[in-house]
Amino acid sequence: MIDLHIHSVFSDGHWTPEEIIADAQKKKLTDIAITDHDAIQGYQEAKKLAPSNLNLISGIELNTDGVYGELHILGYNFDPEHPSMLGHISWRSQERKDWGKKIVDRLNELGYTISFDKCLDRVGKGVLVRTHIAEELAAAGYFPNWKEAHQALLKKGKPGFVERSPFSAVNAIDLIHEAGGEAFLAHPGIYIKPFSLEELVAAGLDGIEVWHPKHSSADVEYWEKQAERFGMTVSGGSDFHGPVSRNPFPIGSVEIPEWAETAVKKLVTN
Repeated sequence: MIDLHIHSVFSDGHWTPEEIIADAQKKKLTDIAITDHDAIQGYQEAKKLAPSNLNLISGIELNTDGVYGELHILGYNFDPEHPSMLGHISWRSQERKDWGKKIVDRLNELGYTISFDKCLDRVGKGVLVRTHIAEELAAAGYFPNWKEAHQALLKKGKPGFVERSPFSAVNAIDLIHEAGGEAFLAHPGIYIKPFSLEELVAAGLDGIEVWHPKHSSADVEYWEKQAERFGMTVSGGSDFHGPVSRNPFPIGSVEIPEWAETAVKKLVTN
């Protein structure tokens, strides 16, 4: 059993790498990937803890924005010490802080008095994401919970939304390949804005995350066919962020067919 989409405290997950490894062992998983947003510290820490019977694959989820809106590209089996990958992670960490400060400044102008420093306090070991700002809006009493804050102010097209520095899905694919890895399109069934799979394939996309907890059976069937059409590898995972989070689906809870697991294992061990 495998799970190639898990988040830790080093991005916006709630569990430490140690807790993730322990849970994966308890459930007798064979292969996992910690795919934090724009960060690899979770993988690096977990690597020290993983037992010999659990294959820990280097992973990352790169957030991108471009002509097709926000797309997430999963990177697998890359060199975690590659200078280009480390340089990107360093740049993105600072860029997220600069971006977050602009969002908080805009919210202040709109009459939502929250502190950027308090938003940063919520980050802990991870990287700043809009969820942290939404949580601070809720804590300040402006909304009953972070989900309503995010929906009302922080989504694209809402008053508090701020565009990020350019980094496209094609850029992400190139970066993963430069670091020696494989690039997969994350949860394609949940994007609202249409995008061109053909262009991503032309850019070198290696695979598609077909099995995801927010994919319907129709989504799974459609994206499995698209992967077959373009000769791409398929993957899947829980996208676990924590038991009480925006993605509470447990590690190992997404069932992936045995034939797909075999194909993925061949890919990530070559």
